[in-house]
Amino acid sequence: MSRAHPGWRETLHYDLGVTPRRVDIAAEPATLEAMNAVMQKAYGVPSFRSAIDRFAEVQPDGLVVVEIDGSVVGTGCCVAYSDGGFGWIGLVATSPGFERRGIATSITEYLSVVLTGHGCAPVLDASAAGAPVYERMGFADHGVTRVMEHAGGYIGVAGDDVCEPLTADDLDDIVRFDTPRFGGSRRDLLAKVIEQHPGRALVLRRRGKVAGFLVAQESTLAPVVTDTSESLITLITAALRLDWPRRPRIGVPPESGHVATLQRLGFESLRDLRHMRRGIGVLPGRRESIAGLVSLGEG
Repeated sequence: MSRAHPGWRETLHYDLGVTPRRVDIAAEPATLEAMNAVMQKAYGVPSFRSAIDRFAEVQPDGLVVVEIDGSVVGTGCCVAYSDGGFGWIGLVATSPGFERRGIATSITEYLSVVLTGHGCAPVLDASAAGAPVYERMGFADHGVTRVMEHAGGYIGVAGDDVCEPLTADDLDDIVRFDTPRFGGSRRDLLAKVIEQHPGRALVLRRRGKVAGFLVAQESTLAPVVTDTSESLITLITAALRLDWPRRPRIGVPPESGHVATLQRLGFESLRDLRHMRRGIGVLPGRRESIAGLVSLGEG
Protein backbone atom coordinates (compact mmCIF):
# COMPACT_ATOMS: atom_id res chain seq x y z
CA MET A 1 0.00 0.00 0.00
CA SER A 2 1.78 3.14 -1.20
CA ARG A 3 0.96 6.71 -0.32
CA ALA A 4 3.89 8.22 -2.20
CA HIS A 5 4.35 11.98 -2.11
CA PRO A 6 4.39 13.18 -5.74
CA GLY A 7 7.60 15.18 -5.31
CA TRP A 8 9.77 12.61 -3.53
CA ARG A 9 11.80 11.45 -6.48
CA GLU A 10 12.44 14.99 -7.66
CA THR A 11 13.47 16.36 -4.27
CA LEU A 12 16.22 13.76 -3.98
CA HIS A 13 18.08 15.73 -6.63
CA TYR A 14 18.57 18.88 -4.59
CA ASP A 15 22.03 20.24 -5.39
CA LEU A 16 23.39 19.93 -1.86
CA GLY A 17 26.96 18.99 -2.70
CA VAL A 18 26.85 15.84 -0.55
CA THR A 19 25.93 12.28 -1.46
CA PRO A 20 24.52 9.88 1.11
CA ARG A 21 25.30 6.21 0.75
CA ARG A 22 23.87 3.05 2.23
CA VAL A 23 26.00 1.28 4.84
CA ASP A 24 26.93 -2.34 4.14
CA ILE A 25 26.42 -3.59 7.68
CA ALA A 26 28.16 -6.92 7.08
CA ALA A 27 31.25 -5.53 5.37
CA GLU A 28 31.93 -2.38 7.41
CA PRO A 29 31.26 -2.77 11.13
CA ALA A 30 33.61 0.15 11.84
CA THR A 31 31.17 2.44 10.05
CA LEU A 32 28.49 1.55 12.60
CA GLU A 33 30.83 2.73 15.35
CA ALA A 34 31.53 5.91 13.39
CA MET A 35 27.78 6.50 13.12
CA ASN A 36 27.46 6.07 16.87
CA ALA A 37 30.23 8.62 17.46
CA VAL A 38 28.47 11.22 15.27
CA MET A 39 25.16 10.64 17.05
CA GLN A 40 26.82 10.92 20.47
CA LYS A 41 28.28 14.30 19.57
CA ALA A 42 25.09 15.58 17.98
CA TYR A 43 22.68 14.49 20.72
CA GLY A 44 24.88 14.34 23.84
CA VAL A 45 23.82 10.79 24.74
CA PRO A 46 26.36 8.14 25.86
CA SER A 47 25.53 5.62 23.13
CA PHE A 48 23.07 4.84 20.36
CA ARG A 49 24.59 1.46 19.58
CA SER A 50 21.62 -0.64 20.69
CA ALA A 51 19.31 1.39 18.41
CA ILE A 52 21.78 1.18 15.51
CA ASP A 53 21.94 -2.60 15.95
CA ARG A 54 18.13 -2.76 15.82
CA PHE A 55 18.02 -0.80 12.57
CA ALA A 56 20.78 -3.01 11.14
CA GLU A 57 18.79 -6.17 11.84
CA VAL A 58 15.26 -4.91 11.14
CA GLN A 59 15.91 -2.58 8.16
CA PRO A 60 19.38 -3.29 6.74
CA ASP A 61 18.80 -1.00 3.73
CA GLY A 62 17.90 1.86 6.06
CA LEU A 63 21.29 2.90 7.46
CA VAL A 64 22.87 5.85 5.65
CA VAL A 65 25.97 7.99 6.05
CA VAL A 66 27.57 11.02 4.44
CA GLU A 67 31.35 11.08 4.35
CA ILE A 68 33.74 13.96 3.75
CA ASP A 69 37.44 13.22 3.25
CA GLY A 70 36.86 9.64 4.34
CA SER A 71 35.19 10.49 7.66
CA VAL A 72 31.55 9.97 8.57
CA VAL A 73 30.00 13.39 9.21
CA GLY A 74 26.31 12.59 8.80
CA THR A 75 24.05 9.70 9.70
CA GLY A 76 20.44 8.60 9.45
CA CYS A 77 18.25 5.51 9.72
CA CYS A 78 14.75 4.44 8.78
CA VAL A 79 12.36 1.57 9.37
CA ALA A 80 9.44 0.67 7.09
CA TYR A 81 6.07 -0.65 8.26
CA SER A 82 4.91 -1.75 4.85
CA ASP A 83 1.56 -3.19 5.86
CA GLY A 84 0.68 0.16 7.42
CA GLY A 85 1.95 2.31 4.55
CA PHE A 86 4.28 4.43 6.70
CA GLY A 87 7.84 4.36 8.03
CA TRP A 88 9.93 6.28 10.55
CA ILE A 89 13.07 8.30 9.92
CA GLY A 90 15.38 8.86 12.88
CA LEU A 91 18.89 9.36 14.23
CA VAL A 92 19.59 11.97 11.57
CA ALA A 93 22.72 13.62 12.92
CA THR A 94 25.53 15.87 11.69
CA SER A 95 28.97 16.21 13.24
CA PRO A 96 29.65 19.56 14.92
CA GLY A 97 31.26 21.89 12.41
CA PHE A 98 29.47 20.36 9.44
CA GLU A 99 26.04 21.89 10.01
CA ARG A 100 24.20 23.96 7.39
CA ARG A 101 25.74 22.10 4.45
CA GLY A 102 22.56 20.23 3.50
CA ILE A 103 23.79 16.97 5.03
CA ALA A 104 20.70 16.28 7.15
CA THR A 105 18.39 17.30 4.27
CA SER A 106 20.12 14.98 1.81
CA ILE A 107 19.99 12.08 4.28
CA THR A 108 16.30 12.64 4.97
CA GLU A 109 15.53 12.68 1.24
CA TYR A 110 17.57 9.52 0.66
CA LEU A 111 15.75 7.71 3.46
CA SER A 112 12.39 8.96 2.18
CA VAL A 113 13.12 7.28 -1.14
CA VAL A 114 14.11 4.06 0.66
CA LEU A 115 10.74 4.14 2.40
CA THR A 116 8.97 4.88 -0.88
CA GLY A 117 10.49 1.69 -2.26
CA HIS A 118 8.75 -0.19 0.53
CA GLY A 119 5.42 1.50 -0.17
CA CYS A 120 5.72 3.79 2.85
CA ALA A 121 5.26 7.49 3.52
CA PRO A 122 7.92 9.07 5.78
CA VAL A 123 7.19 10.07 9.36
CA LEU A 124 9.57 11.71 11.85
CA ASP A 125 9.75 13.61 15.11
CA ALA A 126 11.63 16.90 14.76
CA SER A 127 13.23 19.30 17.18
CA ALA A 128 12.06 22.90 17.22
CA ALA A 129 15.17 23.84 15.25
CA GLY A 130 14.70 21.08 12.69
CA ALA A 131 10.96 21.48 12.08
CA PRO A 132 11.25 24.48 9.69
CA VAL A 133 13.74 22.54 7.56
CA TYR A 134 11.35 19.61 7.27
CA GLU A 135 8.47 21.95 6.48
CA ARG A 136 10.43 23.26 3.50
CA MET A 137 10.85 19.63 2.42
CA GLY A 138 7.08 19.14 2.37
CA PHE A 139 6.55 17.59 5.78
CA ALA A 140 3.38 18.66 7.60
CA ASP A 141 3.02 19.18 11.34
CA HIS A 142 0.72 16.66 13.04
CA GLY A 143 1.02 17.59 16.69
CA VAL A 144 3.43 17.11 19.57
CA THR A 145 5.42 14.08 20.64
CA ARG A 146 6.21 14.58 24.32
CA VAL A 147 9.33 13.39 26.07
CA MET A 148 8.35 12.88 29.71
CA GLU A 149 10.54 11.99 32.69
CA HIS A 150 9.57 10.39 35.98
CA ALA A 151 10.07 13.02 38.64
CA GLY A 152 10.66 10.48 41.41
CA GLY A 153 8.73 9.94 44.57
CA TYR A 154 5.19 8.87 43.74
CA ILE A 155 4.67 5.41 42.29
CA GLY A 156 1.16 4.28 41.44
CA VAL A 157 -0.73 1.63 43.32
CA ALA A 158 -1.33 -1.36 41.09
CA GLY A 159 -4.74 -3.00 40.90
CA ASP A 160 -5.55 -6.68 41.02
CA ASP A 161 -3.79 -7.45 37.74
CA VAL A 162 -0.27 -8.88 37.81
CA CYS A 163 2.57 -8.32 35.37
CA GLU A 164 4.70 -11.22 34.23
CA PRO A 165 8.11 -11.34 32.55
CA LEU A 166 7.80 -11.07 28.78
CA THR A 167 9.95 -13.51 26.79
CA ALA A 168 10.38 -14.56 23.18
CA ASP A 169 7.72 -17.21 23.75
CA ASP A 170 5.17 -14.41 24.17
CA LEU A 171 6.05 -12.73 20.87
CA ASP A 172 3.13 -14.05 18.80
CA ASP A 173 0.62 -12.85 21.40
CA ILE A 174 2.36 -9.49 21.72
CA VAL A 175 2.36 -8.92 17.95
CA ARG A 176 -1.35 -9.80 17.72
CA PHE A 177 -2.04 -7.21 20.42
CA ASP A 178 0.34 -4.54 19.11
CA THR A 179 -0.31 -4.56 15.35
CA PRO A 180 -3.88 -3.19 15.29
CA ARG A 181 -2.89 -0.50 17.79
CA PHE A 182 0.39 0.60 16.21
CA GLY A 183 -1.04 0.43 12.70
CA GLY A 184 1.39 -2.10 11.24
CA SER A 185 3.37 -5.14 12.23
CA ARG A 186 6.66 -4.49 13.99
CA ARG A 187 7.38 -8.13 14.83
CA ASP A 188 11.10 -8.01 14.05
CA LEU A 189 11.59 -4.75 15.94
CA LEU A 190 9.75 -5.97 19.03
CA ALA A 191 11.65 -9.26 18.96
CA LYS A 192 14.95 -7.39 18.88
CA VAL A 193 14.13 -4.90 21.63
CA ILE A 194 12.90 -7.73 23.91
CA GLU A 195 16.07 -9.72 23.18
CA GLN A 196 18.25 -6.69 24.00
CA HIS A 197 16.65 -6.24 27.44
CA PRO A 198 16.35 -9.62 29.15
CA GLY A 199 14.38 -9.49 32.38
CA ARG A 200 13.18 -5.95 31.67
CA ALA A 201 10.12 -6.68 29.51
CA LEU A 202 6.69 -7.12 31.07
CA VAL A 203 3.34 -8.39 29.84
CA LEU A 204 -0.05 -7.91 31.47
CA ARG A 205 -2.68 -10.57 30.79
CA ARG A 206 -6.35 -10.53 31.64
CA ARG A 207 -8.37 -13.73 31.38
CA GLY A 208 -5.49 -15.27 29.47
CA LYS A 209 -5.23 -12.52 26.84
CA VAL A 210 -2.66 -9.75 26.53
CA ALA A 211 -3.96 -6.48 27.98
CA GLY A 212 -0.70 -4.54 27.70
CA PHE A 213 3.08 -4.76 27.57
CA LEU A 214 6.22 -2.68 28.01
CA VAL A 215 9.99 -2.90 27.72
CA ALA A 216 12.21 -1.09 30.19
CA GLN A 217 15.21 -0.09 28.08
CA GLU A 218 18.41 1.35 29.55
CA SER A 219 16.86 4.69 30.40
CA THR A 220 13.44 4.68 28.76
CA LEU A 221 10.10 2.93 29.07
CA ALA A 222 9.81 1.95 25.43
CA PRO A 223 7.52 0.67 24.04
CA VAL A 224 4.47 0.85 26.30
CA VAL A 225 1.10 -0.19 24.83
CA THR A 226 -2.20 -0.77 26.63
CA ASP A 227 -5.83 0.28 26.28
CA THR A 228 -6.78 1.44 29.77
CA SER A 229 -5.38 3.70 32.46
CA GLU A 230 -5.74 0.90 35.03
CA SER A 231 -3.53 -1.41 32.97
CA LEU A 232 -1.02 1.39 32.38
CA ILE A 233 -0.77 2.04 36.12
CA THR A 234 -0.08 -1.65 36.75
CA LEU A 235 2.59 -1.84 34.05
CA ILE A 236 4.37 1.40 34.96
CA THR A 237 4.28 0.64 38.68
CA ALA A 238 5.95 -2.71 38.07
CA ALA A 239 8.54 -1.18 35.75
CA LEU A 240 9.48 1.60 38.18
CA ARG A 241 10.48 -1.04 40.73
CA LEU A 242 13.31 -2.16 38.44
CA ASP A 243 16.80 -0.70 38.76
CA TRP A 244 17.30 2.54 36.84
CA PRO A 245 20.60 4.40 36.37
CA ARG A 246 18.64 7.64 36.12
CA ARG A 247 15.02 8.74 36.14
CA PRO A 248 13.27 6.90 33.30
CA ARG A 249 11.83 8.73 30.33
CA ILE A 250 9.05 7.94 27.91
CA GLY A 251 8.29 9.25 24.39
CA VAL A 252 4.54 9.81 24.10
CA PRO A 253 3.02 10.12 20.59
CA PRO A 254 0.53 12.90 19.83
CA GLU A 255 -2.44 10.52 19.55
CA SER A 256 -1.85 8.91 22.95
CA GLY A 257 -4.74 8.87 25.41
CA HIS A 258 -2.42 8.22 28.36
CA VAL A 259 -0.86 11.62 29.09
CA ALA A 260 -3.07 12.38 32.12
CA THR A 261 -2.39 8.96 33.62
CA LEU A 262 1.36 9.37 33.15
CA GLN A 263 1.15 12.71 34.93
CA ARG A 264 -0.70 11.02 37.81
CA LEU A 265 2.14 8.51 37.95
CA GLY A 266 4.68 11.28 38.46
CA PHE A 267 5.86 11.94 34.90
CA GLU A 268 6.56 15.52 33.86
CA SER A 269 7.09 16.97 30.38
CA LEU A 270 10.75 17.43 29.59
CA ARG A 271 10.62 18.61 25.98
CA ASP A 272 8.34 18.57 22.96
CA LEU A 273 9.06 17.45 19.43
CA ARG A 274 7.07 18.27 16.32
CA HIS A 275 5.49 15.13 14.86
CA MET A 276 5.72 15.45 11.07
CA ARG A 277 4.58 13.41 8.07
CA ARG A 278 4.82 13.66 4.30
CA GLY A 279 2.40 11.93 1.98
CA ILE A 280 0.11 10.58 4.70
CA GLY A 281 -2.41 12.45 6.80
CA VAL A 282 -3.64 9.99 9.39
CA LEU A 283 -1.63 7.01 10.60
CA PRO A 284 -3.57 3.75 10.81
CA GLY A 285 -4.22 1.86 14.03
CA ARG A 286 -5.65 2.63 17.46
CA ARG A 287 -2.77 4.86 18.45
CA GLU A 288 -4.48 6.27 21.54
CA SER A 289 -3.35 3.02 23.19
CA ILE A 290 0.35 3.83 22.72
CA ALA A 291 1.81 5.37 25.87
CA GLY A 292 5.43 5.04 24.81
CA LEU A 293 7.26 4.70 21.48
CA VAL A 294 10.12 2.20 20.96
CA SER A 295 12.24 5.27 20.29
CA LEU A 296 11.90 8.69 18.66
CA GLY A 297 13.48 7.21 15.53
CA GLU A 298 11.51 3.96 15.26
CA GLY A 299 7.97 4.80 16.33
